[in-house]
Amino acid sequence: MAAKESTGPGENAPLIRLRDIAKHYEMGSQLVRALDGVSVEINRGDWVSFIGSSGSGKSTFLNILGCLDRPTRGQYFLNGAYVEELGPNQLAEIRNREIGFIFQSFNLLPRATALGNVAQPLIYRRIGYRRRREMAREALRRVGLEDRVDHLPNQLSGGQRQRVAIARALVTEPSILLADEPTGNLDSRTSADIMQLFDQLHREGQTLILVTHEEDVAGLGDRVVELLDGKIIRDRRAGEPLA
Repeated sequence: MAAKESTGPGENAPLIRLRDIAKHYEMGSQLVRALDGVSVEINRGDWVSFIGSSGSGKSTFLNILGCLDRPTRGQYFLNGAYVEELGPNQLAEIRNREIGFIFQSFNLLPRATALGNVAQPLIYRRIGYRRRREMAREALRRVGLEDRVDHLPNQLSGGQRQRVAIARALVTEPSILLADEPTGNLDSRTSADIMQLFDQLHREGQTLILVTHEEDVAGLGDRVVELLDGKIIRDRRAGEPLA
């Protein structure tokens, strides 16, 4: 069993707590400090955007936050569990139960319908066929695609495919939605529609974490955390002036 973070009786611990997280790689004779001492807390119900240019550490941070990679040093607590003590099977379980992933490239199964794609994560929970379909239909309804359940990905627009991806992330009722450049492959009008959907989910109480390089996208949430050269250089409320 993973250790639980001690917070004391009656205290509300952050949903996510990272302490001095670093990730270093060796490339030949050079040491690359992809992350270099990142500490951040995120509460349940927050909408936090992490922003930075290429090479800032966003991708590495995303992989660690999503339990896809382990840090070189530091501590990561997710919903009270100490992630570093989890084995491979426990990590897979926590990814399935705690984190809903939304990718820039959608990552949909091309031969599965919208319903089949959304139901896919529920297979790993051993939920029965009929119940899986009920849950997937409800998730598609939440994102406005109840009339597209039998469509294949190539029969959907880019915005509709991203909505399917969001429904797939929602269907497991995760603690957090983790979105990697969710508007990166969409035109400006479709991007606005997707961000409006994120706003709706946030108002319903969903915790959202976005990784982006777009200031206008980052600024739609509650808080913007700026990364540069593997470090947090600023943690501000959305809407605060940059200077």
